[in-house]
Amino acid sequence: MEHRVRMRHLRHFQEIARHKSLTRAAEALNTVQPSLSRSLAELEAELGTTLFLRSPQGMVLTAEGTEFLHTIAGPLAQIGDGIARLRGAPERAVVRISLAPAITRILAVAALGEFYKLFPDTRVVIEARMYTEAIHRLRDGGVDFAVGRLLDPSMLSGLSFQQLFSEPIIFVARKDHPLAGKRNVTLDEINQFRIIGPEHNAIIWDEINKFLMMNGRRGFDRLIESSSYEFSRTFLRHSDSIACLSRSIVRPELESGDFVAIDTPVHDMMGAVGVTYRSGTRMSAPARTLFNLFFSKAAELYL
Repeated sequence: MEHRVRMRHLRHFQEIARHKSLTRAAEALNTVQPSLSRSLAELEAELGTTLFLRSPQGMVLTAEGTEFLHTIAGPLAQIGDGIARLRGAPERAVVRISLAPAITRILAVAALGEFYKLFPDTRVVIEARMYTEAIHRLRDGGVDFAVGRLLDPSMLSGLSFQQLFSEPIIFVARKDHPLAGKRNVTLDEINQFRIIGPEHNAIIWDEINKFLMMNGRRGFDRLIESSSYEFSRTFLRHSDSIACLSRSIVRPELESGDFVAIDTPVHDMMGAVGVTYRSGTRMSAPARTLFNLFFSKAAELYL
């Protein structure tokens, strides 16, 4: 079937989605805004749908625009790699990954340490993002893969997920906390203290809220939400607060004895942690090596 969609239309569309601004996208593409506006109008006319809405927050993808971005991101990345190889260009010397906070302290350090023995001159760019944000970066080709907790499968259209390990969410406190060493601590006892948790849109809240509902609670009475896990760990050391976090975030402190896990049953707050990547996309040799190292190191660290 004949159509008039060109590669430039797709590249322009992808950059507008990435930057959420015609002006910034034009600068990134080294072109001018009127040319980019004209290209977008041509693409929308050819597809017969509106891809963006203009808003005070910038260029916002419509539902159709989001679906289209998900459809083209992987193939465009593959085309770019194929063109580079045919031109005799070397494999990309940059690997870009997105890591959820629970991954950065142990698994990522182990994987990167081994990676640089094999690719000492390769630049790795690490984005520490919530997993829902990382998925958007993955779809638009901004990262090679993302590591974090499993999302709702309905959000993974065009993406693939491979599990690394299962990770519990636990209640943890400093070693001399009033509840340290107490057996069979109830949620009512935990709720007497200030709770530190991730910010409200973190994916693990789905599991935490489900656990609370199963145990007859609607939430915590006194809650601090923070995206800074360094703050959470520091605040625990200097207060009677209790943190509700993925175990990996405090694993070094638990192993050193500085923190203790509160003895309350949390087996219902167990979730899969893994690697998400664009389905069918060919990774560069360094990216594929790092991808595989996450699995081999996870097998060593989380068995």
